[in-house]
Amino acid sequence: MSKFNLQDNQIKKIHHLISSSAYGVEYQPFVCTKTSHILAYEALARFEGMSPDQFFGICHKDAELFFHAERVLKKFQFEKRPKSKKLFVNFDPHVLHKKERVNEVFDFFSNQENFVIELVENSVEAVNAPKLLDVFKNLKYDFAVDDFLKENSMLSLFLLSQCQYLKLDKDVISHAKADKNFLHILRGFIAYAHGMGKRVVLEGVETTEDFELAKSLGIDCVQGFLFRSEFIKKMRA
Repeated sequence: MSKFNLQDNQIKKIHHLISSSAYGVEYQPFVCTKTSHILAYEALARFEGMSPDQFFGICHKDAELFFHAERVLKKFQFEKRPKSKKLFVNFDPHVLHKKERVNEVFDFFSNQENFVIELVENSVEAVNAPKLLDVFKNLKYDFAVDDFLKENSMLSLFLLSQCQYLKLDKDVISHAKADKNFLHILRGFIAYAHGMGKRVVLEGVETTEDFELAKSLGIDCVQGFLFRSEFIKKMRA
C-alpha cells in the first residue's frame, strides 16, 4: 500500500469514528492536597479502537478534519461535564491554522462557563504565543500550562508569568525520587509560582507515596491513577 493510500485510509477511519459517534470522554479529577476534595476535572478524549495520540496524529495531517474533530469533541465534552466543577480542556493551537475558523473557535469557548484552557508548553510554537495569550486575556479565559518541566521541554518563564495554573509533568515525581537535590529546586520553583499567584497541579500521582510527596512540596492539586475510582467516563450512545 502506498503512503498516500495509507494516509487516505487513516483519514477515512477518523471520519468513521466521528460520524458513528465512536468517541467518548473521561473526566480526570483534580484532588486538593489539603482536603482530598475534588476541585475540578480534566476532559480527556477517548476513542473506540484507537489511542488519542493516534487519532490526533492523523488529524494533524488535514487542517479541516482536525477542526471538525475538535469542534465535535469539545462540544461533547462540555455537554457531558460534571456541572458543579471547573473543567480543564486541552487546546491545540493548530486548530487556529484555518484562519477563516478562528472566530468560530473563540465564539464557542465564549459561550461556555467555568473552564480553564490547557496549553501544552511546546504547543505554543505553532502560533504567535504572545498574541494568543493576549486574546485569552481579552476574552477573560483562564489557562494552564500543561507538561511543565517535562523531559526535554523548555522552561518558559513567559508562559509561567501569563498562566493562572501550572501543571507539573509526571516526570517530576521520578526525578524527585531519584535525586533528593532536585527537591530543593522543585520547592523553590513551587514557591516562585505561588509568589506569582499561580496554582500548581502535579500530574501522574499513582500511589499514596506520590500524594504525600505532593503535600510535602506544597502543591495545590494532584491528578493521576491513584484517583481513578473517581473518574466519570461516558461513551456517546
